[in-house]
Amino acid sequence: MKLIGLMVLLGLLSLGEGEVVTTFAASCPGFFIEDQNAQPVTPTVLSGPRYTHICQRYKNSYRFATLYDSQNKIPVYSAYQHTKYQPNKRRSWMVEPQLDGLTGSEMTTEGSAGGPVGGNQAVNSDYTAPYQRGHLYPRCHTCTPDQEQSTFTLTNAAPQTSQDNIQWYNQVEKLEQAVTAGCNQNTAYIVTGVTPGVVQVGKGVNVPSHYWSAYCCKDINNQNKFISQGYMLQMVGNGGAVANQPTVSALNTDLAQKYGVPTFRVFGTIVGCS
Repeated sequence: MKLIGLMVLLGLLSLGEGEVVTTFAASCPGFFIEDQNAQPVTPTVLSGPRYTHICQRYKNSYRFATLYDSQNKIPVYSAYQHTKYQPNKRRSWMVEPQLDGLTGSEMTTEGSAGGPVGGNQAVNSDYTAPYQRGHLYPRCHTCTPDQEQSTFTLTNAAPQTSQDNIQWYNQVEKLEQAVTAGCNQNTAYIVTGVTPGVVQVGKGVNVPSHYWSAYCCKDINNQNKFISQGYMLQMVGNGGAVANQPTVSALNTDLAQKYGVPTFRVFGTIVGCS
């Protein structure tokens, strides 16, 4: 119910607005945890013109948020509210027209984008064997068919081998078990991202070296306390890596090193999630 109400509100706010925005906090704050002053806390935003804020919109409702790297043609991270585990059928992959200077105001299929796409984002033809499209915001963490379809945008995906995809799914995408146990009815905020690797596929689409994820919510046993957990899996190609489960603090340190920035924070300085 919380997510449905959020989408209705954000859908009303998004009328006349595009997906590519200046800041998350001003345009789609509901996908980020709030601090003690009720202000949305977004993960660290990497600087430079290559990084684009996308409030992912589908059927005139904001569904989740993505920081996108148009140089590597992969996301940095996607942020969303966890609802429940509900795997459904496979759906069509979409693109973001505005990344390539087109006028479409929300995600759509390549054929409906209104012009050529691919200069600043990945397209379906970039994904060739042995790589497949690996979700950041997983399709199984959704509550409606439309919400699930919204996760099938290539701005929410990065190349994975099938073996690494299975390993990521088995070890990390089922973090809803931990969320259910620790958060229950409290809203869980999740950020899932990738770190760039050294291999490219297609027309310049980077193959990530690691996938990572973290959640933060109020403790089911103490509403005045936040709890969190981090996850990271190296993409080794054969699915042989085992996911680490660091604290969010340790994850922040690791991500700062991998992104080459002085500091990186998934949930700001919120006690229990930092």
